Amino acid sequence: MLALLSKPTRPVVDWDRLSRRIMDQSAQACWVVDRELVTVGVNPALCALLGYRAGELVGSHLLAYVAEDSRSVLERQAAIRDLTPHRSYDVTLIRSDGTRLRAIFNDSRLDGDPDPDGRPAPGFCIFVTDITRRSEEEMQRALRVDQLADAVARMNRFLGQICQELKDPLSAILGATQMISSDVASPDPAGASPAPGTAHLGAYAALCSDAGRQMMRTIENLSLWSRLQLNQVPMDLRVYELGGLLQDVLEELEPRARSRDILIVNRIVATPVLGDLSALNTVLKHLIENAVRFSPSGSIVMLSAALADGRVTVRVQDNGLGIPEERQPHLFRIDPHHAAPGADGEVGSGLGLLICKALVERMGGGIRVFSKPGGGTAVTVALTSGGNG
Repeated sequence: MLALLSKPTRPVVDWDRLSRRIMDQSAQACWVVDRELVTVGVNPALCALLGYRAGELVGSHLLAYVAEDSRSVLERQAAIRDLTPHRSYDVTLIRSDGTRLRAIFNDSRLDGDPDPDGRPAPGFCIFVTDITRRSEEEMQRALRVDQLADAVARMNRFLGQICQELKDPLSAILGATQMISSDVASPDPAGASPAPGTAHLGAYAALCSDAGRQMMRTIENLSLWSRLQLNQVPMDLRVYELGGLLQDVLEELEPRARSRDILIVNRIVATPVLGDLSALNTVLKHLIENAVRFSPSGSIVMLSAALADGRVTVRVQDNGLGIPEERQPHLFRIDPHHAAPGADGEVGSGLGLLICKALVERMGGGIRVFSKPGGGTAVTVALTSGGNG
């Protein structure tokens, strides 16, 4: 016969006492207020955080410990307390010594029996998390970022001024070397024999002229780069016919290509694109000039374009040595030690591709580089089509 076992008696729990014990022993600062935001209970962690005794806090209004610039936040949260029983927001508190404390209030409504007037009771339990140090670190980080941005902007402005000051004397030097070369090349009207060393003088003038043009190109690139960093390069986007723009660019670059026995084949005709005239000219010139510079003598540089999904992809392909794989991730970064010499040993600044990327992106396009060591390099620029289709 089975004996019926009596059900064990469940002990009665004093929940109010248990809640008070948990709150007192918690390391989390806790603040209990009634519906009028008057303090009805605090724990030792909150007293230690604010520097007050419990007796000084109980019975006082919560706003008495809130900084002036945070009172509107607390009042707004109190106004919506019946709509959202659980809220989290940032406030600034004032410690007993007058120092400010940045804190997060995790605010929860306490449900209970209504008071004699029928209003809900008793109030709200707020867990307080001190984020003063974190806020100060964030402010310091933001300040450092602002200071760095200001320093970079000042550096770019200074760089632009230096470039402008270098252009004038360099232009005078280039003009002088051009006149020397012209004088040497011109025959003497009196039929006199050229003076000894005249041929050498012409060669020296030509060397100075080539070096000066290279320096001027670098200065112009630096000037444009600094203005791009300062957002001082306006974009006037219109529809231009790419084939027509290329004719002007090729007329300027053909002499350099012929001197190195490089053939530029242009297959781009009747290709309208949306872009800025100056930016398009700069990008096309940089890409073709780079292709010529890195192509071996007797090779071909191919220009082509394709239309797909409202985008025109312009491709500049050379048959040079290609770019080593370890150098490719640095193509769009200012890393001078990764700059490769051209076929004539000329080392560029590496700004050309950076400028192209910045200009193309400002026109709403994108640029990519495809290269294989020993297999040449192809640079593609995707632009918005200017056609109606």
